[in-house]
Amino acid sequence: MAMLGALTPASQATEGGQTNWASGVQTIYPALTPPPGQTYWQDYFVVNPNGAYSSTSRKSSVPGFRATAIANAARLFHSWHGQFLGATLSSSAILAINSLTLRAGGQGSTAFGPNWLYLAPLYLSWHTPKLHVYLGEGAFLPIGSFSRTDLVNESTHVFGFNQEAALTWMPTKRFDVSAEGELQINARNGATDYKSGNVINIDFGANYMLSPALPQLRLGLNGFVTSQFTNDVQNGHRVGDGNRLAKYGLGPQLIWFFRPPYAVALKWQHEMGVQNSTRGDRYWLQFQIPL
Repeated sequence: MAMLGALTPASQATEGGQTNWASGVQTIYPALTPPPGQTYWQDYFVVNPNGAYSSTSRKSSVPGFRATAIANAARLFHSWHGQFLGATLSSSAILAINSLTLRAGGQGSTAFGPNWLYLAPLYLSWHTPKLHVYLGEGAFLPIGSFSRTDLVNESTHVFGFNQEAALTWMPTKRFDVSAEGELQINARNGATDYKSGNVINIDFGANYMLSPALPQLRLGLNGFVTSQFTNDVQNGHRVGDGNRLAKYGLGPQLIWFFRPPYAVALKWQHEMGVQNSTRGDRYWLQFQIPL
């Protein structure tokens, strides 16, 4: 289950230490795809209250900072008939919508609307009874409004390229572990002449069936590690010390299978080690249904 949009509380968008890809979204069976000829609706809802904006020193750098991002991303995920090099062929489209509230420095503002459309025309995935591997790439197309003078914007206003690679391993019927890595390449924000640095993110999760008498329920641990590896640049010059984003998160998750592939999941992530980004918690509700 994948991908949620820039949960960004500030008008700077990715320039403020956020990313189009929401860290921690892809923790639940990321390498599983629909069977050939079938389509899944996968939905991701998150509430992300933030009590601070941390600088490079990991200390709060904005007095009176309070922000809440509420976002939903609806994904259509289809697998095609036929194979290529033994791989299943799949495609995906995701629409992300944000509701954002910010208070900082005695000012406040809100925004609501569409953020971006993510198009991934081709995924290749290989499947065995115990191991699943998934490769794909896509593009973020900003579709919401953006103004450089607004305190809050619903859209990042940043085109982006995203490379994905995922693995899900099920060594037994009661235990599974997954991880997905993403390489995010950001374009320049034409409204602000700001080029955000590129980012690597890794989401991970492990789940366990507590009792064979209740096979629908799995409990697990999930998290993410996010690191920016190139500097931010504005008007052709490096921004400060590079304004590089770093954070990681960890928490529990619960999955309930009504009847596969019908499923719902709840999870929580506490953000830690935050640099040049908002700091808070992420509360997720995800579900999957076939169409």
